[in-house]
Amino acid sequence: MYFFMIFIFLTYVISIWWKYGVHKSISASYYTLPVKYRFLFTLFCWGFCIPAIIIGTPISGLMFFAGAGIGVVGAAAQINEKYVYKVHMISAVGAVILSQLAIITHYKMPELAIAALVMSIIIRLFDSKTYFWWIELVAFISIIIAMGYKL
Repeated sequence: MYFFMIFIFLTYVISIWWKYGVHKSISASYYTLPVKYRFLFTLFCWGFCIPAIIIGTPISGLMFFAGAGIGVVGAAAQINEKYVYKVHMISAVGAVILSQLAIITHYKMPELAIAALVMSIIIRLFDSKTYFWWIELVAFISIIIAMGYKL
């Protein structure tokens, strides 16, 4: 499951990056995809969150809720709609916060969460257009690293 999660993450992000370039956020890639392929964004989120929930929940209940947040992000993909955007953003921010809290408290890797925070701050300071994309990558990668160390 762990390698499946990494495969899904890398396949989607690299494919989007390669074909369409860096976006404002990973979620914004939903609108770049042709309509008939937009479901791939949802599959990306669910293909990451389901293994993350299965692997992470025995270590931390917080990772269950972080994974659930990622799942809701995939279900609420139409971020150009006002109500959907609110649900999407609450779920995305909640997933990031809960995953980092899980990494600190249950994975016992505060250095990883601090590094992710510092990298996110640096990204935000120096990138005004695509910082969400890069910060999301940092959050996903920190989850992958934490779970890899606990396997």
